[in-house]
Amino acid sequence: MLYHGTWIKGLHAIKANATSHATGQRVAYFTADRCYALVCCRDAANNFVTMGLREDGKQHYYERFPDQLKTLYGGKAGYLYYVETADGLTNTRGRTWESSADVRVEGCETVEDVYAALLEEEARGALIIHRYDEIDPAEQKMHANYMKEHLAEQTEAMRQFYIAHFSALWD
Repeated sequence: MLYHGTWIKGLHAIKANATSHATGQRVAYFTADRCYALVCCRDAANNFVTMGLREDGKQHYYERFPDQLKTLYGGKAGYLYYVETADGLTNTRGRTWESSADVRVEGCETVEDVYAALLEEEARGALIIHRYDEIDPAEQKMHANYMKEHLAEQTEAMRQFYIAHFSALWD
């Protein structure tokens, strides 16, 4: 099963409107990793994903500001659209699949609270959460100051996001 996670309700197809990391063309994205699909269930304006697959085969989520996971996902609904097979899709890397054409979804799982679902993934061992207060203070400061140094390069929405969540952490 392949998933497409989003905050948008009522989709019948996943449109090829994202930019492929592999080809630069317009594609529809899917993942075989339910946990990663959950992290994609966020408002597009908050395009701040600090999670990735590590050598242990598990997703690792790194909080870069206090209570980041709860702030971004707590009490927020998400939708995991799915297709049963990868027929017609291209495996671009690891657990990621894409299609240059729109893909009709076969079903949808409604997730009432994405934060709670991510904590369930952690409890079953599929997700390792590195909470902000567990991260070395020097690393915390380095990431916060990086956001400050690159503020001018961001969209207005991301500038506001960085100011709201990182400005208290800047030097």
